[in-house]
Amino acid sequence: MIFDPVPKESRKDFFNREEEIERIKSLSSPITLVLGFRRTGKSSVIRIALNELNFPYIYIDLRKFEEKGYASYKDLILELQKEINRLVKRFPSITGFIKRIEGVKILGNEIRLRWGGDKRVSISSLLESLNDWAEDRVILTIDEAQELLNLRGANLLSTFAYSFDNLRKVKIILSGSKMGLLYRYLGKDNPKSPLYGRAMNEIELYPFNREKSEEFLRLGFSELKINFDKFDIVYENLGGIPGWLTYFGYYYYQKRDLSEALSKTINTAIGLIREEFNNFLKTRAIAKDRYVTVMKTVINCASWSEIKRALEAREGMEISDSEIYNYLNQLIDSSWIVKKDDKKYCPSEPLIAKAFS
Repeated sequence: MIFDPVPKESRKDFFNREEEIERIKSLSSPITLVLGFRRTGKSSVIRIALNELNFPYIYIDLRKFEEKGYASYKDLILELQKEINRLVKRFPSITGFIKRIEGVKILGNEIRLRWGGDKRVSISSLLESLNDWAEDRVILTIDEAQELLNLRGANLLSTFAYSFDNLRKVKIILSGSKMGLLYRYLGKDNPKSPLYGRAMNEIELYPFNREKSEEFLRLGFSELKINFDKFDIVYENLGGIPGWLTYFGYYYYQKRDLSEALSKTINTAIGLIREEFNNFLKTRAIAKDRYVTVMKTVINCASWSEIKRALEAREGMEISDSEIYNYLNQLIDSSWIVKKDDKKYCPSEPLIAKAFS
């Protein structure tokens, strides 16, 4: 059903992302970027596209390492190992290509990848072997790829650039909810980056506007044979993030009570947002209180000078302009706030404001 909070893997259970799915399926560049705020449906559109393409693929979700604050090379290699062994069960012929690589060991039907020491496995070599093996295409997908900024023990930019330039059959899909951080990591406009100047296929998923939010809710309730007409109230409280609308539909279906469904959705959202913000702070612990002050100051939008005054009033001392710009840029790059045309800074979506009110 459309209000099932579990990520969708079939187009028939999804809503209003046909164009985005088709653009992913085009694989029109060696690297595809799928961008958008959390819970706009990035993971689902990618999985739907992968299922419809029916090419062999590796799918690594870096969200599991957010709580730790970083991923190590070992973490990444073990995730790759798991995915390659999943592929081997379907395509045993892969083994013959991968076993030639340094750092690969075959134990029965299982492939082991060495992650430490001088002879650790090279991801470039793994992709090269998959390129040699594939009849048509093979896809490497990394969800929440901006977390590669915090990868310890390796930098994949040269690997991505090598694949982009040389491995015709390998296609890479990178998703990111912290769009500024992902752009910063890739550095495709930075002359010092290995990916400088590469033309990538970019797809951005936006929150629904009022009309699309109503259409989404109307379709979901119609599917459940429920009469509902309080669409404006839902949009005013939750905004147009598909994930929050899905939670609302799910909760309303259980009790048919508008107030309770809104309350449960908001409480769920606040819990998730605060958890995610705590993960954001783990690599910024020294300035933790300053980031929280900024978020509380911009609840109803605030100018740069208002943010500066709030920070200095809290600490009772002057804070340099460069430090304040750094805090704001970090929050923008991580999609916590946006800068409006009137130069005011605002939460990137309504429920983030509620989480800090």
